Amino acid sequence: MLGQLFVLLLLKSPVLSCMFQPAHNSSSIYRCYIHEGEPVFCKCPPVPSVDSNITWFRNGSQTAISTDTQEKIFQENGYLKIIPARRDDNGFFTCVFQNAEGCQQHIIELNVFQNDDGLCYNFKMLYPFEYFQSESITIQCPDIQAYNIAAKSAKWYKDCKPLNLAGGRSKYYISSNNELNINNVTKEDSGNYTCETSLMHRGTEYKITRSMNCIITATPEARKSNIIYPTNNYLSVELGAPLTLTCKVEESGRGITIVFWNYSDDERVIEGTNENIVTADGKRFVYHNLTFLSVKEEDYNQKIVCEAGPIDADSSEAYVILKYPDPNFQGPLIAIFAVGAFFIITSLIVVKFFKVDIVLWYRSSLFSRPHLNDGKAYDSYIMYPKNATGNSSYEMDLFVLKILPDVLETQCAYRLFIIGRDDLPGQAMADVVDEAISQSRRLIIVLGNVSNESTLGEDFEQKIAMYDALIRNKLKVILIELEKITDYSCMPESIKYIKQKQGVVRWKGEFTEASLSPNTRFWKNIRYRMPPAPRQSDSELHYIYTED
Repeated sequence: MLGQLFVLLLLKSPVLSCMFQPAHNSSSIYRCYIHEGEPVFCKCPPVPSVDSNITWFRNGSQTAISTDTQEKIFQENGYLKIIPARRDDNGFFTCVFQNAEGCQQHIIELNVFQNDDGLCYNFKMLYPFEYFQSESITIQCPDIQAYNIAAKSAKWYKDCKPLNLAGGRSKYYISSNNELNINNVTKEDSGNYTCETSLMHRGTEYKITRSMNCIITATPEARKSNIIYPTNNYLSVELGAPLTLTCKVEESGRGITIVFWNYSDDERVIEGTNENIVTADGKRFVYHNLTFLSVKEEDYNQKIVCEAGPIDADSSEAYVILKYPDPNFQGPLIAIFAVGAFFIITSLIVVKFFKVDIVLWYRSSLFSRPHLNDGKAYDSYIMYPKNATGNSSYEMDLFVLKILPDVLETQCAYRLFIIGRDDLPGQAMADVVDEAISQSRRLIIVLGNVSNESTLGEDFEQKIAMYDALIRNKLKVILIELEKITDYSCMPESIKYIKQKQGVVRWKGEFTEASLSPNTRFWKNIRYRMPPAPRQSDSELHYIYTED
């Protein structure tokens, strides 16, 4: 019960209740450094408003630090003050401040250090400063404003040796109001400087020191600005078109970079103002525009100059020259490409569907070669199925012995060899077949629906023909289906192979006078597969003309 009452009383205190809330920016710990034996005034970051109420606590304690200035550790005017600081004062403190917007708390780590052996400073606690070599520089004694020290000259040391502020070098070093002025600065003035002043507290004077590492670097030489664009280049632009030119300049790093365009004062030419941009990698660029409301004839072939540079250095120049646009061949090239593509596609389609007619036309033209003079006696050897007695069907005999010769021999001037028609009685059949096939340029195989009684020629005839066509590759084969064959399972493997590789030519319809014209689709396909026939005039050939 008493514990609950104690917690309730704590929560009624605005400061203590704030400490029970999550700390604002609790991930950040601020640090306060001081040399042992010196007074330290630690500030509560960030600097609160004037009407803020600040309370300090030792970290982990709920008892506020005393405000009694007679104590060694006390708080006054928002500062944590320890006079003097000792090594056992190291640790963490919490400052809580309130205003109209609420309350916040921060953690401050106090680090009381000692000087390095034989030195008047701790190397790790030096304030870093960097100055450019110039006629004079001023070094201020840092972080002593909160001590309200009466205005007086501090003592100054360089590398722990006192500086002679009077006498022969008094014009070189001048000390005033806790500041050190150095004239005629050179790189030799680099070093570790220490300022020493004092604070009176309760009748005791306490020493306050600050040490700084000052580096003097050579003043960067003035260099010309780097103009990224323009690059003394030409620019194509249409007559009468609006145009905006942008001068892009990388700053030289010394002084203010001035950028401007040096061109006509015509009202239609408007010059903009500088736009400064800093990139993520720290580079600084200046952009400056020049706008043409409309480009005129007088603008062509003229240098439009951009000048840029710092005030105290020579400026850089770069120009751009306007020119008329180059002829645009894109449209004609696209048209030519489209026409060419159309022509190629059309040609491929024509060749695909009219290949047979084109080849036959070329053979009949004056550009074709004459009939092959290879010593062959026949243009084609004809092989067709016969039954066991050596006979064939009526339709097969009619087609092979009558129709084929009428069209290919009589009308197209081809020479055919047909067993039973062109062999002589008494000749050895195997020798006749072998000789005739070897003297032929093509092998025409006529197929019909196969019955059990019919075979594709004599066995020796088929073997000789297939050997020359498939093994010796001396004959090109033309397969003709006299009627549609749906089942090739009973056919020899050689016939199946030939059909798979090059297809067949199928006869359609009846044997009529119109079907005997060499200009029908069937006979054109046969003539296309046959070797070129001898060129003869129409009067020498007996064509049967039809509308097909």
